[in-house]
Amino acid sequence: MIEKTFKPYTKSDIIASLQKLPENATVDDAMERLAFLARLEIAHAQFEAGLGISHDEIVREMAEWQD
Repeated sequence: MIEKTFKPYTKSDIIASLQKLPENATVDDAMERLAFLARLEIAHAQFEAGLGISHDEIVREMAEWQD
C-alpha cells in the first residue's frame, strides 16, 4: 500500500527552487521552473486521487507496444 504524503509546495519551497537557478537565469527560466512545479503539484494531486498509473502498469503497456 502506498502511503499518501504529498503536500502542496509552500512559498519557501518555491523560493528555494528559484534560488537553485544560475545567477544569469532569466525571467523565462524562473517561469519555466514555476510551471514545472505547478505541473508536479497537479500530477501529485491526481495520483493522490487515484488517477495515476503504476510504474508496473506502464512497463506492461510499453511491452505490449513493442510487440
